Amino acid sequence: MTLIQRTMLLVLFFLIASAVIISISFVLIVVVVILSMEIVPALRHVNIKVYQALVLLFVIGCYSYTIGTIVGKPLLAVIGWLKGLSEEKYNRHHYTEQFAFLWNKHNKIKWYYRPFKDILFRLQELSTSLERNHREIVRENENREQWLSGISHDLKTPFSYIKGYLDLMTSQDISLTEDERNQAMHLIKQKTDEIEGLVHTFQIQQTQPVVLKTRSDLVSFLREVILDAANNPKAARDHFTFETSIDAYEYYFDPRLLKRVMQNLLINAVLHNPPDTKIMVRLEAKDHLYITVADNGVGMPAHILQNVFDYRVRGETKATGGEGIGLAVVKALVEEHQGQIDVQSSPNQGTLMTITLPLNE
Repeated sequence: MTLIQRTMLLVLFFLIASAVIISISFVLIVVVVILSMEIVPALRHVNIKVYQALVLLFVIGCYSYTIGTIVGKPLLAVIGWLKGLSEEKYNRHHYTEQFAFLWNKHNKIKWYYRPFKDILFRLQELSTSLERNHREIVRENENREQWLSGISHDLKTPFSYIKGYLDLMTSQDISLTEDERNQAMHLIKQKTDEIEGLVHTFQIQQTQPVVLKTRSDLVSFLREVILDAANNPKAARDHFTFETSIDAYEYYFDPRLLKRVMQNLLINAVLHNPPDTKIMVRLEAKDHLYITVADNGVGMPAHILQNVFDYRVRGETKATGGEGIGLAVVKALVEEHQGQIDVQSSPNQGTLMTITLPLNE
């Protein structure tokens, strides 16, 4: 039986039941009035038509109240529920509390609201489905925003190198030798290749990068990354040092992703601190592998520090020239290596970033 047929059948049943109930009620009350007239002779002086009119009004009033309670209230609840869904209010429990009169203490539909059981059940399912879809959409939008922010942030680092060297090469106040010009062109080419590699790395279908670990010497890797950061024209007046008691350490990691981590930390230390800042990197192997990046710069206040890894909280860092994206990217990449990152900082006391990685098995 189709929905239209069921609806027509329900309407027909409702009309027949209404006519039967009104007729039976009217007859019963008339009989009661007649019996009352036999018992109380004074009632015989009242016109019988007045009795009939009063009885009819009473029956219609009682019937209207009953139908309004049994049919009207759940219909208004259904309309209110649909209106709330159209306004993007998807919380199912909100409606069960708002229309609590539909359910008994055992959270079941009251027996006189049973004709609306299927409708209410479908509305509950629809609310749950819409709420789940809404959460998925919000999460997808956040992931897309984070992905786009990560791209723009990671591309800024090689672009800053290119812009710095181009400014040197086109400056009227600085004269470069042929060897220096060739070296600058070589570095520009290297950074262009790095940008091309980043573009190929990012995939719009995946918000989390794929980790491709290889066994490499972590000590020499860190030396190269630090040297690369020190060669950035914006870091010309800063002082970089690398400390470790390890001559070489073979470790499984993704050089591409770990380079993004270190570049973010080192360039942040350059961009958010005044010239002549001391930036120190230390590598230690104890119960875990520790990579620390410390500077003696301006530091961060507590209200920024508590949200420093949240890419959605960016308003404060924009005031200091940042976007609040880099450390969120760093945290995600470190976690891809089964590690974690912690930060310690206070105003005018510098900043200490500590990456903790598991030792090789």
